[in-house]
Amino acid sequence: MIDFSEMEGFEWDDGNISKNWLKHEVNTAECEEVFSNSPLLTFPDDAHSRIEIRIYVLGKTNSNRLLFIAFTVRKQNIRVISARDMKKKITMKNMMKKLKKIPVFKNEEAERDFWAVHDSTEYVDWSHAKRVSFPNLKPSTKTISIRLPEGMLDRLKMLANKRDVPYQSYIKIILDDKIESEMRK
Repeated sequence: MIDFSEMEGFEWDDGNISKNWLKHEVNTAECEEVFSNSPLLTFPDDAHSRIEIRIYVLGKTNSNRLLFIAFTVRKQNIRVISARDMKKKITMKNMMKKLKKIPVFKNEEAERDFWAVHDSTEYVDWSHAKRVSFPNLKPSTKTISIRLPEGMLDRLKMLANKRDVPYQSYIKIILDDKIESEMRK
């Protein structure tokens, strides 16, 4: 079994960024949020883990969007294969149904296409899922350059100093608060 505490980051490329957005309007930030939020349910797909480990996840984004994610692990990184909204609520009724067999996939593309149109509750016995956490997982970041008036930067530094945080971190806190506020509207 995987030691989830060893997971450090994410692996993204055109295959797993654009396809999840085009098919399900799930962006990379939402995928990463799922791994930071609780509860997080995982179910290993041992039958398809011969070449690479396959794990399924049910979780929620910061805006409470419920997602199903299929992923693999490469080194200490999570590589999302497929991400989409949960279609059905997990109930005892649909857990009691006879599960369908997950097909063998030729590649990630085939796996992504399969999960794009099939609901995990018909294939995965979520009653055996485990709650997990990824304590050392860090979100993907991108360095940007921003020009601020010196007076604004001085005021930001003073406010950050009052909170005893670096001013760059304080800028992220302010941005995150404003983004959350705008997303709720």
